[in-house]
Amino acid sequence: MVEEFKLNHKNLEVTVFKQPFRLDGEQITFLLNGEIQEEIFGKIRGEVQQLLRRKLNNYSVSILSEIHEEAVPEGKRLYTSTDKLNYLLEKHAPLRELQRKFGLETDF
Repeated sequence: MVEEFKLNHKNLEVTVFKQPFRLDGEQITFLLNGEIQEEIFGKIRGEVQQLLRRKLNNYSVSILSEIHEEAVPEGKRLYTSTDKLNYLLEKHAPLRELQRKFGLETDF
């Protein structure tokens, strides 16, 4: 299923499928990072649900989404833009390369 989206260069949709999910009986809930992913999911939900139902030969399967943002650890409140950037740089190393490449600053 993911391969079909990759072949059609639908990279944002592929990102949604790479998110963690929860399985409760015949219900699959994708745990998404934010509203943008939820919007993308909403556009492809029907298509994906029908595809899963056909491949699994189970027409009771349903898929849902839930925004599940990772919480900031206690004691580490992010108040300033610099705090937020440093937190993201720790979490996502490639971001530092983008910051350097494009000369991005938090204060302007």
